Amino acid sequence: MHLVYVIAATAGCALLGVQVVLQLMGLGGDHDVHFDGDADVDLDGADGESNFFFGLLSLKSVTAFFAFFGLTGLACAELEVTSAALQVVLSVLSGVAAATVVMLLMRGLTKLHASGTPNLEEAVGKIASCYLRIPANGDGKGKITVSVGGQERELDAVTTGPEIPTGAQVKVTKKLAGDT
Repeated sequence: MHLVYVIAATAGCALLGVQVVLQLMGLGGDHDVHFDGDADVDLDGADGESNFFFGLLSLKSVTAFFAFFGLTGLACAELEVTSAALQVVLSVLSGVAAATVVMLLMRGLTKLHASGTPNLEEAVGKIASCYLRIPANGDGKGKITVSVGGQERELDAVTTGPEIPTGAQVKVTKKLAGDT
């Protein structure tokens, strides 16, 4: 059994090392897979059980399982746990725990992405400052500064009314095409 633990620990730790090196080189990230076909396949995992099961079957979680399975088995042998069944149970539990933690961490990381594109609809109804005068009757564009998404944004602005001078406070009434 000792040889099984050595092989599992060596393979798991080696794969973990390769994954870390690839990640540092920018080559180890998860990539989207696109499927073009006529089959109705739910790749988002609407079924909670299958989503949990397949989440455990990523390369990272399988690597964590084997690394912790092997290392726990070796630790049990070093601590002179005499029962082979107890060694296997502790090793499997350790591997499953490691795989589950990795799966939960990866699932949490996927929720951290942001597009970086501000939603300019949030500017509607806000008070802005006229940065560059806005010509009257829609005869051109000026600029305003307004807080959108927690950041000050400089946006193009038009008015159907009289000219708005630089420094005036204005209320954003609607979003037009682009950044206007």
